[in-house]
Amino acid sequence: MQKNNRKLSSNRLNVYYLLGALALISIFLSGCTFLPKEEPVLAPPLVEPAKLDYETAEVKKAEIIKRVKGSGTLVPTSHQDLYYTKDGGRLKKVHVREGDLVKKGQTLAELETGNLAFEIDQAYIDLKKAQLRLQQMEAHEDDKYSIEMGKLDVQSINNRLYFMNNQMAESKIVSPIDGVITFVTEIRQGQGVPAYESLFQVAETTQLQIQYTAMNANDLADVKLGMDTVTNIKGEEIKGEVVQTPKDVPADIYEQNPDLYSKSILVEVEKLPKDVKVGDIAGIEIITAKKKDTLVIPKNGLRTTVGRNYVQIMVDNTKREVDVEVGIISSTEVEVLKGLDEGDVIILK
Repeated sequence: MQKNNRKLSSNRLNVYYLLGALALISIFLSGCTFLPKEEPVLAPPLVEPAKLDYETAEVKKAEIIKRVKGSGTLVPTSHQDLYYTKDGGRLKKVHVREGDLVKKGQTLAELETGNLAFEIDQAYIDLKKAQLRLQQMEAHEDDKYSIEMGKLDVQSINNRLYFMNNQMAESKIVSPIDGVITFVTEIRQGQGVPAYESLFQVAETTQLQIQYTAMNANDLADVKLGMDTVTNIKGEEIKGEVVQTPKDVPADIYEQNPDLYSKSILVEVEKLPKDVKVGDIAGIEIITAKKKDTLVIPKNGLRTTVGRNYVQIMVDNTKREVDVEVGIISSTEVEVLKGLDEGDVIILK
C-alpha cells in the first residue's frame, strides 16, 4: 500500500515538472510578444517645388518725358556788394541780419573810431570860437593881418572837420538803396575787417526771380540756360525761362556758398503778380527731354552694375539676362534703344 502511494506521488511530480517545462518553452517561444511593437517606416511625403511668382511688366511704346519739378523761392534779381575800401579797421557793430528790409542811407555796420566823435564835437566848438573872434576883429576894424590870421584859423578848423567827418563816414557802411539784406558777413565785433571783402549784399525788392534748389546736383545736369519753364505763383500759371544754372554762377559768388549754387537754378518769370514779395513760394516745371512713340519700361526693371545696363526676362520658364542700351531716364520710366522688342516681358526688381 505504501509502495503504491509513493509511486502515485512520484507520477504527480513528473506531471508537474512536465507542465512547468512546457510553460517555460511556451513563454520562451512567445517572448517577443512582451516587447513594444515597432512602428512601420513610412515613405516621406512628396513636396512640390515652390512656384516662383515674379512681378513683371510688358515692354511698350509710349511717350517719355524727363522733367525737373518742385518748389522754389522768390529772390531779388540783382544785389550790390558792400565793403570797406581800407584795411586796418576793427568791427564795432553790425546793425542788420539776413532778410532785413532796409532803407536808402540806413547804417548797416560801424568800425571802431576811438575818440573821433568827441574830437569832431570839440572841433565844431573851436570853429565857432574862431568864427566869433574873426567877427570881433572885423567889427573892431583890426589891422588886415590880424583879420587874415583869423580867416586862416577858421579855414584850418574847417579842413580838420572835413577830414574827421570823412573818417567817420568811412567807418560806416550804409545801404545805397531801399532793399533787402541777402548776405551778412561772419566777421564778429572786435575782429579786423579786410579791404574789399564783401560784408553785406543788399538787393532791390521790386525785381524778383525764382530760385529752385534741388536735393542733388545731378538732378539739374540736363537743365540748360534759356530753357522754357512753367511756374505756378499764388495759383496763377506763368511762363518763365532759366536764366542761371550752376555752370553760369560767377566764380567769386560760387565760392561764397558752393553747396547752394551747385544745386540751384534761377528762373525769370514774364510777369509777376503784383502782391508777391521776397520769400514767397513758387512751383516750377522744366521739361529737359521728351520723346514720343519709343520703347519704354518701368525704371525698377532696369538693372545696372559696373556700367552695364541689363534687364531680366523669362524664356521657357528660365530667367535670362539681356543687355540693353538706354536713352531718356525719367523719374519713373526708362527708354530702351536696343536689346528689347515691343511685347517682351521683363522681371521687375
